[in-house]
Order: sequence, then structure tokens, then C-alpha cells
Amino acid sequence: MKSEKLIKAVRNAAIERFPMPLGGIHGLAHWERVHENGIILAKHSGADLLVVRLFAYLHDCCRESDGSDFEHGLRAARYAEILKKEFLSISEEQFDLLYHACEFHERGRVTDDPTVGTCWDADRLDLGRVFIKPAPKLLSTDRAKSKSVIHWATQRSRGHKAKLKA
Repeated sequence: MKSEKLIKAVRNAAIERFPMPLGGIHGLAHWERVHENGIILAKHSGADLLVVRLFAYLHDCCRESDGSDFEHGLRAARYAEILKKEFLSISEEQFDLLYHACEFHERGRVTDDPTVGTCWDADRLDLGRVFIKPAPKLLSTDRAKSKSVIHWATQRSRGHKAKLKA
């Protein structure tokens, strides 16, 4: 399956799986911003772009609450396993990265792995939607830690138009 078709299939599966309103704070608009953040960060981090893009749609699709839901990352990782059996045709290495990124994304960790770090940073850069400014010490990639990227992402996550400087 070509990557664009695969991403669309995963996006659709995540939408079908999501038990809460798609318009909520952890719904589709959030996933789309995480997707865009990930694409931007991957250009600088050397991350596996396919894994980053898949993560954007899977990481919160198994949330059961907009509040504290500590195991939603693990549920998302396990859902990825189900999709792997059905149609998610990626390498074992890519799958391991995706599983790890989903499982631990809500734990507040940082990592030296460029792909996992890009996934986590793409998500954390969207914290402005709940009025939290991302803390550089909780970001893994140099690009995400930059003041200009944090400002851009925070403004955008709050619904403001913002331009990102190169």
C-alpha cells in the first residue's frame, strides 16, 4: 500500500475507533495539527516521516476521556497491532518505533531517538489548545525547542493565524 493511501486508511480507522466527539480537544483537528507539526519537525530531525504521520492519527484515537486517561497511549499502541494484522504494512523497525511512540507519548519523557522524539514533540507542540505552553525541557528535538516554533505552534493551536520562520 502506498504511503498516502496507508495514511488515509489509518486516519479513517482512527476516526472509526475514536469513542469521543471528533470535534473535541483530542479529536481530528488536534490530530491534523500534530500531523503538520510532525512533517515540519521531521525535515530537521531526520525522523522516519511515515512513522511520524501514522503517529499523528493513532496516538489519541483510543482515548476514553479528555481528562486523565493514563493508559490511552498503550491502548493506541495495541490498536496499531490490530491494524498491522489487517493492513498496516510497515517494517518491523517502523512498527516498533510507532508502538513505542504511541505507548509512552503521555508520560512526559524525552528521547534521543529522532523519530520517537519528533512524534512526541509534534503532539506536545499542540498543548496551546488547552492553554499550556510547551516547555523546552519536555521537548526532544532542537527544532521543537526553538522559541519561534513554540510561539508559532502555540498560536496556531489556539486558533490564531501564525507564520513559521524557516
